[in-house]
Amino acid sequence: MLRKLCVCLILLVSLFGCADDREVRTIHVNGVDIGYRIMGQGEPLLMIMGYGGTMDAWDPVLVSELARNWQVILFDNRNVGFSSTSPEAVTISLMARDSLGLLEGLGIESAHVLGWSMGSVIAQEMALSQPDSIRKLVLYGSAFEREPVMEALKRFDGLTSEEFAAMLFPKSWADRNSDIYSRLPVSALPATPEAINRQRQALALWDGSGDRLSGLDKDVLLVVGEADKITPLDQSLKMAGMIDGAWLVRFKGAGHWLMYQAPEGVASVVHDFLGDRQDLLY
Repeated sequence: MLRKLCVCLILLVSLFGCADDREVRTIHVNGVDIGYRIMGQGEPLLMIMGYGGTMDAWDPVLVSELARNWQVILFDNRNVGFSSTSPEAVTISLMARDSLGLLEGLGIESAHVLGWSMGSVIAQEMALSQPDSIRKLVLYGSAFEREPVMEALKRFDGLTSEEFAAMLFPKSWADRNSDIYSRLPVSALPATPEAINRQRQALALWDGSGDRLSGLDKDVLLVVGEADKITPLDQSLKMAGMIDGAWLVRFKGAGHWLMYQAPEGVASVVHDFLGDRQDLLY
């Protein structure tokens, strides 16, 4: 079952779109070589990819729009894409340390962080463990409990690649935008089944963040599609109530792959959030 899901993910990123040919650099961090790209100018914005994905999987329009105002840093999690493999057991905490180590290695004292799906879980752990390294936090398709995410992954285990592709977007939207599959980006080095399995184990071992989010003293933006079947809407709704002053933006008719449906819309929301001064006490 797990192998079927891994194959679905690999086929999807291999069959659609064009690979990103921007220069890939590597830096040794936390015992591994991390592959990364940097584009744009301004305050640094670290973008953390989700489960089974590589930095090539970010929507190119979203990245280009964000790079107009921010120094965008994309990278591959350990064992994936242009980053090297390691025999060390993978945990969410370890990947958070990798992300923090990347910033440190690049000489960046603090950065805005945008995480998608599993990447948003990593982003939470970064902010909770080393808050001084984080400016503002964008959690897209996020969760504070592991159970809904693991249940979704189990549902996908038995799907063929065609059935999995049909789950990417709400059917009514996909029917009106049938060209979407030809526009999806492709990864130059897709994640292997072993790497995806190790990320799944990391999610299964994650204890969640619900009992700690009230102490997260950061400006936080939660972005979610109302038809998200991986990280359900109620996860973001509850997180918004746990985090003081959190922004919540819901996209109607959007799923977990919202950024491919409305890249300009997501970029606009992120621009507004990162550029806004929320603390008016000083």
